[in-house]
Amino acid sequence: MKNIMLIAMSLILAFVVGCAGSKKAPGQGSMFAEASSEIVDNIPDWYSNPEPRENITLANGEGISNSKSGATRKAKMRVKQDFQSKAKSIVSGRTEDFFKEVGEGASAEVYSSFEEISTSIMEGAVEGWFEIKSTTVVEKSVRDDGTPYNMYRHYILAGIDQAAADKRLLAKIRRDKELKTAFEQTKAYDKMTADLEKYKEKLDY
Repeated sequence: MKNIMLIAMSLILAFVVGCAGSKKAPGQGSMFAEASSEIVDNIPDWYSNPEPRENITLANGEGISNSKSGATRKAKMRVKQDFQSKAKSIVSGRTEDFFKEVGEGASAEVYSSFEEISTSIMEGAVEGWFEIKSTTVVEKSVRDDGTPYNMYRHYILAGIDQAAADKRLLAKIRRDKELKTAFEQTKAYDKMTADLEKYKEKLDY
């Protein structure tokens, strides 16, 4: 009986110690929540809510590293990925609209040429993206052994000159007589030429 009571007391003591030890978790959770809140507060408004710019396709990228150069490199990589995704969406939408408007009035080669040329032009535009604004935020932290260290978070807002890309697209389409004839029948052609004329006056296109 005595042994049974000793065992029971040991189990109770182990349970109490375990509960006391587990109380660290909420403290750790609140620390991380505070850090997360601080990071959100550090995000520049021009990055999270960029103002639309006429004639410019926007993209942004964020990179974090223990070195400033590493954070910048990662942010640039994210920018390019964002542009690639948007370029793919632009080409897909234009190709679909082109197909709907032209219908059976053009050959399969014309549809294929339109998509290939559009893809090529947008890929070139992505490679030529330019930085609009950027900043690096230094986040101070402490390792488990108490050693302080810095983490760098880099933000970039970038752009593609869409009018310049559309001008190259139109010039390339006009070299293909059949494609040119088909494209000139679409609303996209009317809008593109009107936009380019407008940008020509403003931006010397």
